[in-house]
Formats: sequence, structure tokens, C-alpha cells
Amino acid sequence: MNKYTINTIIIVSLLLIITACSDSTTGVSDEPVSDVNVNLVEDFDARGADGQFSFFSLRSGQEVAHADSATTEWDIAIRGTTILINSGISGPGEGGALLLDVPFDEVEIAPSTGYAEDSDEILAIPKGSGNGWYNYTGGATPQNAILPIEEVTIVLQTGDGNHYAKMEILSYYRGNPDTSTDEFANSETRPDARHYTFRYAIQQIENLRDLE
Repeated sequence: MNKYTINTIIIVSLLLIITACSDSTTGVSDEPVSDVNVNLVEDFDARGADGQFSFFSLRSGQEVAHADSATTEWDIAIRGTTILINSGISGPGEGGALLLDVPFDEVEIAPSTGYAEDSDEILAIPKGSGNGWYNYTGGATPQNAILPIEEVTIVLQTGDGNHYAKMEILSYYRGNPDTSTDEFANSETRPDARHYTFRYAIQQIENLRDLE
């Protein structure tokens, strides 16, 4: 198993609900209803040893063994900059994902429609600079760096189909370093890549069906 840490932060003002009468485009609500916890995962190893993805359950907050990759136990799988969800060509689950151009703290509703599955044509969380969750700096400073796109929130349906979650990727580098420093700009002193820091909040769909 990879070495990483996870912390739970209770934030009373941060909410995530699912309701059929929500705005399925923005995911922003003016009527907060339910409190949730925010989980912080640090240094999740996605280096892809032997070409394998690292699997993670948002429901349990634990890494899932590769031997269970053909089950619905996992929700996301990461290797390098590629993120899979448990659905379509990637897994047997009922997962789905969409990206909102809304800050994480402002996403209070999990949209009721618009979730994509992984397919041969495109992944639910698209790959490539500027297409999904990150930009590649190329020759700009800091050179050849992977930086999360600000104010992009990934909203997911879990592999078991019974939960919605929102997720924000904070860093692609070990220790979640300050990307504005000279140390980070220098590729020789930059912390190791493919060690994700991300936060997420999750809520069970069944608890909210009476709001639909």
C-alpha cells in the first residue's frame, strides 16, 4: 500500500446536498440544508509502479488494493495525471463525474444530472493540460510543472452509486509545496511529482432522497 495521510476537518458552513430541484449547471445553492465533513488526503502516491493505477475509496477514506480493481470498492484511480472513475471502460461500478468551474467551498449541491462515465472516446475527468483539473506550464515559470486549475471542483458519484462527493486537487507534488518559490521553480530541488494532496466531502444519496 502507498503511504499517505488523511485528516477529517469538520466545517460547519460547508455543505453538500443532492436535490432534484437544484441547478445542475453550477451546483451552487442559496438554501444550505446539511453539514458534512471535509477529508484531506496528503501525499497519495500515484507514480504508477509497474504501470498500475492507485485505487482509492472516497467512502472509506482508504486506498483499495489492486486485487480489488474489478469490484465496486473503489471510487477513483490515479496514475500520473490521469484519474479514472469506477464506471464505463474503467470499472464495473456506477460512478460518474463532472467538473464545475466553481470554488470547492461554494459547491453546496451535487447536481442531479450531467455525470459522465469513462469511455473509449474520453474520460469523465478529461486528460490533457487545460482540459480537466490541471495546467502544464511548459516553458513558463515554473517550467514543466503540473498545477491544479484554480476554482475547479470535481463532483462524483461513487462506485456503488449510493453517494455523491465533491473533490478538489490541491497539489501534484509531495508535501503540497508553495509553487511560487525558487525551490519549486528549480526542477532539481522541486519535490517529487505524482504525490497528490486533495480534499473531498461526501454524502449518502439515500439520506437525501426525501428532498428530491
